[in-house]
Amino acid sequence: MKMQVVGFEGSEGMSKAGKAYEIGQLHVVVNLAPAFGDSGIAKGLMGTTFRCDLGLIQKIKHLQPPFMAEVVIDHVMKFGKREEQVTDVVPLERTPSKQAA
Repeated sequence: MKMQVVGFEGSEGMSKAGKAYEIGQLHVVVNLAPAFGDSGIAKGLMGTTFRCDLGLIQKIKHLQPPFMAEVVIDHVMKFGKREEQVTDVVPLERTPSKQAA
């Protein structure tokens, strides 16, 4: 799904309990759902966050948000609960800026 990436963060290390951790988050904007009924109003975008592997963040860390990307989201079961998880982020080419003549 084509999405605007507005931020990302990641970290790895050891917890105070001595367990290794690796955390990645991808922040994107999505369209608001249509309003309910004729009197409702819903316009614009809203930010949301997806968990992902730190490797995906490492792959895009050289890019400066915001940028457009093809974001692959899979539905997985984690401890009996359905979650959405980003499994790939493919930045889309930016168009070069026009240079003044």
